[in-house]
Amino acid sequence: MIKFIVLWVFEVLWFLSDLVIKPRMLPYEKGFQREVNCKKFDLQTYNNRIKQNFRIKSDYGYTLYCELIENEKKENKKIAILCHGFGCARYGCIKYADIFLKQGFHVLMYDHRNHGLSGKAHTSMGFYEKYDLVNVVDWCCNHYGEDYKIITYGESMGAATVLLHLGIDNRVKCTIADCSYSDMKALLYHQMKQYYHLPCFLIHIANYFIYFRAGFWLRKVSPIDVVSQTDIPVLFIHGKRDNFVPTYMSKKMYDAKKKNKAIYLVAKAKHAESYCMNREEYEKRVEDFLKKFL
Repeated sequence: MIKFIVLWVFEVLWFLSDLVIKPRMLPYEKGFQREVNCKKFDLQTYNNRIKQNFRIKSDYGYTLYCELIENEKKENKKIAILCHGFGCARYGCIKYADIFLKQGFHVLMYDHRNHGLSGKAHTSMGFYEKYDLVNVVDWCCNHYGEDYKIITYGESMGAATVLLHLGIDNRVKCTIADCSYSDMKALLYHQMKQYYHLPCFLIHIANYFIYFRAGFWLRKVSPIDVVSQTDIPVLFIHGKRDNFVPTYMSKKMYDAKKKNKAIYLVAKAKHAESYCMNREEYEKRVEDFLKKFL
C-alpha cells in the first residue's frame, strides 16, 4: 500500500513537471492550418509577403528557427520581434504581423526552444527563452545596425518572455505583453485549483522535479519582479474573461510598474483572444502606445 502511494505521488509530481517543461504541441503544418481555418489571418496576404527563413544559434547549443517579413518601406529603421505562446509556434504570431507592418516595421517571428522547428530543449516558461531572445536581438543589431529601433511583442508565455528579457537587455525601446502571467508559481497555484483540483503544496515538491529535469526554479520566472524595476515602456493587454492566465496578473504588473506604462483590458475576451475579439481597437491601442513611447 505504501509503495503504491509513493508511486502515485511520484507519477503526479512527474505529471506536474511535464505540464511546465514538456508542452503538448500540434505538428507545425497542422497548427498553421488551424490558424488559417479559424481566419486568424489572411493566407493570400501572408503568402504575398516578402519573407526569408533562417536559423540563429542559441547559447544553449540548439538553433532557433526564424522567419523575417520585410517591410516594403525598407528605409524605416524599425523592427518588431514577435514571441508566440506555450505549446504552439511562430504561426501563432502571424495574425499580429500586419499591425506592425502597417506601421513601417520589419517583423521577425521565431519558434521558441522545444517548439516548432527550433531545437529540442525543455521549455522553461521564459527563464531560458529570455536568453534566446537576447540572441535574436543580437541578430537584429548585427543585420540591420545599432540605429534600428527594436520593439518586442509577446502572447502568453511569449509575453512573459519579453517581460523577463527586459531585466537583462536594455536595447529594446518598448514592449507589448498580451495575457502574460505575473509569476509562474502563482499561475500554477491558480491552475491547480481551477483545472486539476490537487493540493497546492505539491507545487513546492514539483519545483524540485522541474529544477533537476530542466535546470530552473519557478521563483526565477517572475515577470512582475522585472516590471517593477524597468523603465522601458510596457503595454499590458489582457482579456477580461481570461481564466487560464487570470486578468488580475496584468493588473498587478501594471500597478507594480512605476512609469512608462499602459493597459488595455478587452471585454468578453478569454485567453489569447483579445485581438480577435476587437481587432480595430486592439490595433489602435498598439499604435497609440508606439506613437507615445517609440
